[in-house]
Amino acid sequence: PVHLFGNSLGGAVATRVAAVRPDLVRTLTLISPALPELRAQRGAWPTALLALPGIAPLFSRLTRDWTAEQRVRGVLGLCYGDPGRVTDEGLRHAVEEMERRMALPYFWDVMARSSRGIVDAYTLGGQQGLWRQAERVLAPTLLVYGRRDRLVSYRMARRAAVAFRGSRLLTLPDAGHVAMMEYPETVAQAARELIADHGGS
Repeated sequence: PVHLFGNSLGGAVATRVAAVRPDLVRTLTLISPALPELRAQRGAWPTALLALPGIAPLFSRLTRDWTAEQRVRGVLGLCYGDPGRVTDEGLRHAVEEMERRMALPYFWDVMARSSRGIVDAYTLGGQQGLWRQAERVLAPTLLVYGRRDRLVSYRMARRAAVAFRGSRLLTLPDAGHVAMMEYPETVAQAARELIADHGGS
C-alpha cells in the first residue's frame, strides 16, 4: 500500500481508489478535493461549461489570440490565493509548459474530456457517489483546504472532515486551490506527521 496524495480532480480520483481498493492505500492526503457541491464556486463554472458538446472548439476559437502567458496568469489567478507568491522562475516554467501543451493536437479534446470527468463524478449517485465513497475510506486521511479557494469552497471542509472518519483537517487562511504549491513546507509537514503516525517514513 502507498501513501496517496490527490489535489482537485486528483482528490476525487484518490477518494475513489481508497474506497474501492483499501488494500492499496496506507494513508490518504487530499488537497482541495473536487467532491460534489450543491452550490459550485463561480470560478468552477467554466470547467463545467467545457464539458458541454461544442464548447471546447468554440472556446479554442474565441481565445486563439491569447498568449501562453495570458492563459497561465488566468489559471494562476484562479488557483492561487495570492498569485504574487509565484516566482518569476515558476511563471516562466508554467508558460513553457502551457506552450508545450497548446502545441499538442489533442489539447482541447483532453480539456473537454477532463471537464466531463469532473461533471460525471459530481453527478453519480448511490454507492458510486463520491460522498458515499468518502464514508467508506478506511485509510487515515489528511484534508487540506484553503480559505481563499475559488474552485472548491472552503465550506466543504467541515463536511469532508465528517465524511472521512477520524480524518485530520488542515485549513490555511491565505491558500487557494493549490496549497501544496502555495505553502509547500506546511503541507509537507502535515503529510509527514500523518505518514509517521501510521508506520511510514
